[in-house]
Amino acid sequence: MSSSEAISILESLTHDLQSLKKLADGDPQNTLDHCRKTIDKLDIAIINLLNERVAVANVIADVKKDLDIPVYVPTREADVIRNILAANEGPLSDEAARRLYERIIDETRSNERQRYQGHHFDESSEVDDTSD
Repeated sequence: MSSSEAISILESLTHDLQSLKKLADGDPQNTLDHCRKTIDKLDIAIINLLNERVAVANVIADVKKDLDIPVYVPTREADVIRNILAANEGPLSDEAARRLYERIIDETRSNERQRYQGHHFDESSEVDDTSD
């Protein structure tokens, strides 16, 4: 699934939230089944978007390495978190969104370390393309 397909699914499911609220007034089992199917679709879209994000971060790391510029820019992670918090309209709290993105960034760094495993890797210039 491409990132545009995942985004399309997310957009269509967002509109579906109104129908979920209407279902809540009807048969509870039907509502439960429909909500679970919606969550399953969201989970698939989310994992595809996360993998796309990591792939883009890998490209950024490679480009930065080719250009011989620092890969880790501490202010970039703060910018990413700020952007996410500004876009967060809930119901997820800002604290929860921050924790999730800190974890996403950490896992992207871990992916980078695995990619460079077996290569000479200078820890002082740890790869942090998770933010880009």
